[in-house]
Amino acid sequence: MGRAPNWTKEEIDYLQDQWGVTSIKGISTRLGKSINAVKLKAQRMGLSDPRMNFDGITVCQLGKALGREYTIVKNWINRYGMPARKKLFAQSARVWVISYADFWKWAEEHKELLNLAKMEPGTIGPEPEWAKIKRKADQLRSQKTWQSVDWTPAEDQRLAQILKTEITYPDLARMFNRSEASIKRRILDLNLKMRPVRLNNLIKYTPDEVQTLLRMAQEGYSYETIGSTLGKSALGVRGKLERMGFDFKRRRLREEAR
Repeated sequence: MGRAPNWTKEEIDYLQDQWGVTSIKGISTRLGKSINAVKLKAQRMGLSDPRMNFDGITVCQLGKALGREYTIVKNWINRYGMPARKKLFAQSARVWVISYADFWKWAEEHKELLNLAKMEPGTIGPEPEWAKIKRKADQLRSQKTWQSVDWTPAEDQRLAQILKTEITYPDLARMFNRSEASIKRRILDLNLKMRPVRLNNLIKYTPDEVQTLLRMAQEGYSYETIGSTLGKSALGVRGKLERMGFDFKRRRLREEAR
């Protein structure tokens, strides 16, 4: 059996530089060596899985980092235009990937899809400043406002009883650890006749309150948190933003995009 061909310093440097950037097949073709020879040399050099050397993340890894199912995150590609692409890492395996820079640029305009509360900083590469603010906002937000958590019979019975008293949507939201929108939907689903007492959201916002409202909405705070800060209901906060022409997907006033 003949000896394995020697590797020059230039070839070794190229392998190290391109590992995770160029496919193994591409490296093999460029260097004129077999795929097995390239894999063996990479292993001896201590190079890790090429997917871990890529300056980005696979869609599968992204889902795990965000605590979301792979199918949900992959759906963001077609439904919300997440700029992922297929990359050839080995001789035939193509994997959906996205660079860190592309992800964070896309994520800034789709903050409502993300929950960064439990994600450690740096998990998805260097984070922009707004992500740190978003994480703080998400940590103030109940998990029941992010997930579709079923109502229990005991909760339904308690809701029906409490509605007989004078209570507001914000108080109910805090009591049941759910969003005001969830409370409203449940009341309609149960066909309950009683309704919460509405806060007087017709009181005009002061200029300072409007600035706070827009800043917190753009930073990704929940309507409940904004309402608590301003002394208004979450439903009233959303209504105010709608009347102002706030773009809920891009998190900014529509007039600013013109």
